[in-house]
Amino acid sequence: MAKPNFSHKNGWLILAVVIWVALALSDTFAAGFAINENSAKQLGVAFAGSAAADDGSTVWSNPAGMVFVGATAQITASYIDPHFDFNDRGSVQQTPLGNLPLLPTASGTGGGGTTAVVPSVFYVRPLSDHLYFGIGLNAPFGLSTEYDPTWIGRYHAVSSEIITVNVNPSLAYRVNEHFAIGAGVNINYMEAELTNAVDFAAVCASAVGASCPNGSVPGQGEFDGFVTNTANDTNIGYNFGMIWSPSDTTRIGAAYRSEIDHSLTGTVSFSEPSSLGGFSALGPLGSALNATFADGGNSSRVTLPDTASVSLFHQVTGKVTLVGDATWTGWSNIPELRINFDNPLTPAVTEPLNWKNTWRFAAGVTVDLNDRWSLRGGYAYDESPVPNPIDSTPRLPDNDRQWLALGVSHRIGHSITVDLGYAHLFVDDTSITRLEPTGGILDGTYSSNANILSLQINYSKE
Repeated sequence: MAKPNFSHKNGWLILAVVIWVALALSDTFAAGFAINENSAKQLGVAFAGSAAADDGSTVWSNPAGMVFVGATAQITASYIDPHFDFNDRGSVQQTPLGNLPLLPTASGTGGGGTTAVVPSVFYVRPLSDHLYFGIGLNAPFGLSTEYDPTWIGRYHAVSSEIITVNVNPSLAYRVNEHFAIGAGVNINYMEAELTNAVDFAAVCASAVGASCPNGSVPGQGEFDGFVTNTANDTNIGYNFGMIWSPSDTTRIGAAYRSEIDHSLTGTVSFSEPSSLGGFSALGPLGSALNATFADGGNSSRVTLPDTASVSLFHQVTGKVTLVGDATWTGWSNIPELRINFDNPLTPAVTEPLNWKNTWRFAAGVTVDLNDRWSLRGGYAYDESPVPNPIDSTPRLPDNDRQWLALGVSHRIGHSITVDLGYAHLFVDDTSITRLEPTGGILDGTYSSNANILSLQINYSKE
């Protein structure tokens, strides 16, 4: 098998340029909590066969595939447009006097989707006939939802943003013409910002013998404050894989990616109610609230899940290729989101998740029309880790989804290929019955869907 090669000078120049571009875009990293969108070519087949090596993103999906991809530099930008529309079924605020309707304070909407552009960069070069080096820069996990601050679920969530940036240097070794192995290190940076309103009327009502100014009622927004938590951390994981190619037309790949444990630290800031005189109108109770809800430090732990994949790449004819994939994700590593505070008076916040492990199945086909043009399509069924309505959260309305994907590739000259991929995600309606610490119960359903469009430029030296 002929192996393409970059000169050292040109190869590292290309790598420097694409990493610079990716870092320039890095403030837009955000989407669903797991982000597959690191390849427009793979998006066109709904990421079927990703562990069997088809482009530079194999650095992430299965480093052994670098042997079959050869020397390449690849940059991808994916536009993700999710929609989460909430329909209320009678949300209530629990009080000592019974359940009261939980009301928006204005015409607050229940739409929480935000668009994002997610970049990724991959580079592969042979070091010898048998040894290959690669590096990837991508955003494998992320979350971005934002609601109107006055919406009915404001005590549960207003804005939620989780950003991850992953650098993945890898090596692959060609054992023989049929078999290759590979492994990599993952340096993962994680940053989070979570905001929500605080119902201080409910806090007052829960205090023995306490009442808020002018008889303000819990759940009505008359005595609302606000809280913002930010935190970040960097830690390391690993990935490895193998590919067996029994013939020139067939590849079978298997890959594993480890958990990454993050111990995040940061800050919490509280805004007291501006209405009805704020805390100053409460006398001694107001002083106690000021001491309890004081700005300070916070800490939390989040474990990014491990994954295991098996993929197939089979060229049926000289023009038709079939791909398939099964991926398991260990979401049960995230039983809850718990935020502890340095201030001993501030109670810890715990959001139960109880997520379950999931499977994702995908299949796709590529048809080469000629030496310049290829068309592809794919389908995937993607399980949600959320087990039931009680454990659903407006920070990430999630349910089982189906992917329908299309893609096209155009080869320019001998070295450059441009790929375009599109997918529409059909998400099952999501029921939610969520209790928050001050007694608000968010009860309703989400109607969700998403559109993803990816553009990719790949340069390979033959």
